[in-house]
Amino acid sequence: QRQMIVEHPFGTIKRGLGMTYFLTKGMQSVKSEISFAFLAYNMKRALNILGIKEIMRRLTGILKNTCLFIMKPMENTME
Repeated sequence: QRQMIVEHPFGTIKRGLGMTYFLTKGMQSVKSEISFAFLAYNMKRALNILGIKEIMRRLTGILKNTCLFIMKPMENTME
């Protein structure tokens, strides 16, 4: 059961992202490196399942609900 659930993402990351070994040394660095790999795996999976339009729709809904606005560039007022 564990092999079916847990081992698949590790194999996909290893084969798909080419992560056959860690590039950094030290526990903190290795944890950061594998966290980025899992983030990339999860984002790629979400894009494949939901599609880019649905992801963008959900992200814009989150931005509106949390009062995070993207600022527009200031217009050039100098002549």
